[in-house]
Amino acid sequence: MHNPYEVHFAKIKKIKKEAHEIKLFTLEFKERNLKGKFEFVPGQFIEVGILGFGESPLAVCSSPKEPSSLQICVHRVGQVTSKLHRLKVGDEVTVRGPYGNGWPEARDKNLLLIGGGLGLIPLRSLILSKTEKSSKSKIQVFYGARGIPQLLFKSEYKKWDKFLDLQVTLDKPDPKWNGQVGLITTLFDKIEILRESVAFVCGPPIMYKFVVPKLKEKNFKDSQIYLSLERRMHCGIGVCQHCTVGSKYVCRDGPIFSFEELKEIPGAI
Repeated sequence: MHNPYEVHFAKIKKIKKEAHEIKLFTLEFKERNLKGKFEFVPGQFIEVGILGFGESPLAVCSSPKEPSSLQICVHRVGQVTSKLHRLKVGDEVTVRGPYGNGWPEARDKNLLLIGGGLGLIPLRSLILSKTEKSSKSKIQVFYGARGIPQLLFKSEYKKWDKFLDLQVTLDKPDPKWNGQVGLITTLFDKIEILRESVAFVCGPPIMYKFVVPKLKEKNFKDSQIYLSLERRMHCGIGVCQHCTVGSKYVCRDGPIFSFEELKEIPGAI
């Protein structure tokens, strides 16, 4: 039986500065039985730590189809993430998980992926798992960022354009930016959304208060809208109770919830 508290050791293979205060880490497990065999579902998270210092819950952002290595995107915002930013290639970290439920499969449905700011990180894993065009389903991505320095995965956009429709907007104009300008909600008025779509949304909580009504205007049912919630997840299995939302635990019952599950829970979004 799998021990949810079991700690695995991984070595840092590569570090890339992805955006302002954000680094992309590529990890490789030291245990032979995990090399190339670590299984997860896009949208799940892991606890990444430094022995004797602490852990941080982070979304896996690599493709589940490439289990030889694991990627995490780390935003420097606290003590643990600041410590992670100071690590170098060859250093070791601890990994627990994966935890949570991940994005639903939504087979044969078109997908509308909506990412605001850091919200593109948990969506990247899903995007990379669908690198081939399908005649049965299509993918649209709405992505909004504050400015050019905050844009994530810029070097991958051309590759993504080959199998999905990517729409990127910046909150404010920039002389170096030739793309769309405006909050992410403005894309709903500019871009025709694919029929028979399911929406996967990830971003700051305030974004949900405006994106969900826009989706409702476009006739999305509550059961067709999925949101990734972020709370202070320490244990990963619903024991510490730091991440409760109503009667639900974000780490165990989520982090992905349908709006149908959340709409009656005060303070959920």
